[in-house]
Amino acid sequence: MKWFKTFLKVAILLGAAAYFIFALTTINQSSEEQVCTGLIIIVNDPDSTNFINENEVRELLVSHKMFPERKALKDVDLSQLENVLTASPYIDEALCYKSTDGRVTIQVSPRIPVLHVINNAGEDFYIDHRGGTMPRGHHQIDLIVMTGNVNRKTAGSLYAPMGVTLGQDEFWNNQIQEIHVNNAGELEITPRVGDHTILLGDTSNLQDKLSRMRIFYTEGLNKAGWNKYKTINLKFSNQVVATKR
Repeated sequence: MKWFKTFLKVAILLGAAAYFIFALTTINQSSEEQVCTGLIIIVNDPDSTNFINENEVRELLVSHKMFPERKALKDVDLSQLENVLTASPYIDEALCYKSTDGRVTIQVSPRIPVLHVINNAGEDFYIDHRGGTMPRGHHQIDLIVMTGNVNRKTAGSLYAPMGVTLGQDEFWNNQIQEIHVNNAGELEITPRVGDHTILLGDTSNLQDKLSRMRIFYTEGLNKAGWNKYKTINLKFSNQVVATKR
């Protein structure tokens, strides 16, 4: 009877293997034939830039003839969807995936503008947190404005780190109204409060310069008056050079 028990075990194992292969094949065929039943769009915008919304994502996919609903899931190329989305000047990252219920989910994160540039050439654009440039389009956002001799090709690499630093500092983000780049390429800051110009020079040692200016505000202008000085020069190390009117 041992041979019979052995035969039975082998038969059971072969049957289980055959069922597993059949089930896997059936599932794969069903998955291949499944149609996209819906689209979920998630916009991750913790900074409330409002640079991209759900409707704009839909319109972008429709314009590229890549809207996935009612298409066979096997024909929905997730990588291609992501490439189309991140080609938008307003989208930083995109993640697309399929779910077992036949739906496609798209998550997008907008690029984060840190400075608004209006240069001598009449160009009007934003610099984002990664050093890229973004067209202004119809978007309106309250940012520090840069004017003057700003080259669009180099603006991002030169000024994005400064924009990020200022944006993360509540005091300076509120106090700075405009940063002007003069013909020598030096930065001149116009504050919202006080009738003076801050001569920053370049963006080197920015934190130190801002710290010196903050101390001067507290210990100097609060006592002497906010309109006493015409210029406040931070270009020299460990100094604040103020010129009276």
